[in-house]
Amino acid sequence: MKNLFLFTGQETYLLQEQIRSWRAAFQEKYGQMNLDIMDADEVALNDIMAATIAMPFLGDKRLIFIHNLPDAPKTKNPDEVTEKDDRRSEELKKLEDHLDSIPESSVVVFVQPNPDKRRALYKKLAAVAEVKDFAPLQGQAIIQWVQIKAKSLGVTVDAVTAEYLITLTGHDLWRLSSELSKISSYKPGEKITQETIDSLVTPTLEANVFHLTDALGAKNPKRAMQSLHRNVAAGENLRQVFYMIVRQFRLLLQGDGFLEASPGANAAIFASRLKIHPFVAKNTLAQLKHFKRAELKQAYERLLEIDTALKTSRIKVTVDNQDELTLAIERFIINFCS
Repeated sequence: MKNLFLFTGQETYLLQEQIRSWRAAFQEKYGQMNLDIMDADEVALNDIMAATIAMPFLGDKRLIFIHNLPDAPKTKNPDEVTEKDDRRSEELKKLEDHLDSIPESSVVVFVQPNPDKRRALYKKLAAVAEVKDFAPLQGQAIIQWVQIKAKSLGVTVDAVTAEYLITLTGHDLWRLSSELSKISSYKPGEKITQETIDSLVTPTLEANVFHLTDALGAKNPKRAMQSLHRNVAAGENLRQVFYMIVRQFRLLLQGDGFLEASPGANAAIFASRLKIHPFVAKNTLAQLKHFKRAELKQAYERLLEIDTALKTSRIKVTVDNQDELTLAIERFIINFCS
């Protein structure tokens, strides 16, 4: 059984949950005295190496978390190698060699969400340690996570409502956890409904824009206006909101062309081609069912006219006054839906 681990990956919520779980289980069995948490940005490499070979105190095991992989000096100049650079290189080489001599009594966990995989230390760790990669959750996995998290907070949520919550918050588990905690505090012991979510959860900008374009596809100007005014009320920069609307219509046009060229292709291929999040690709292709190509082209042309007016100051926007742009977007919504 390995006693060296590397925790990595973009889903830092799951990574930190794993750390908390390991710490709690270890402390219950071996106590606080044999637990060390070190930051390689602040602790000398010699001290790190010493900690990994120290014998347990009145126990069988030690658990050491080392955050931030030790790296070469930030000031290193490849054209002028200094004595400091040489010393650091020697220390890093010692640490790499040291990994082979860490006793089984020490469980050492290196924590680096986004390591530089070109580094020699990472390559050595990947070879000798068990690598746990915490990747972002997708599809059913994140829906199930929301349901399990809700249950742990004393509330319940069905799959459809869980997915609706995800459309408003995005895939950030930190944000989802926070929103579920808030909902469970206001509605303890209850089943989460879309009405509860709408009353308590502030959608992300991207989610608001998605719901706005969704309302346009349904030819529902009232709902589209509500999404727009929600952004205004939240204090969003209306220029950014506008360019998000432009982006969504550009994605819809690209999606339309993609489906015409590849009728049997799916959202995953679309996401890969455009280098966008699979969730965004899936929702964009789903929205296309409500739009005709001529509508999309006409809408995009009108948005470009507004963009030109913005850039030529025919539509004036200041920090304190966004009324002219608000009016232009409202006219766009009304014209599109009529």
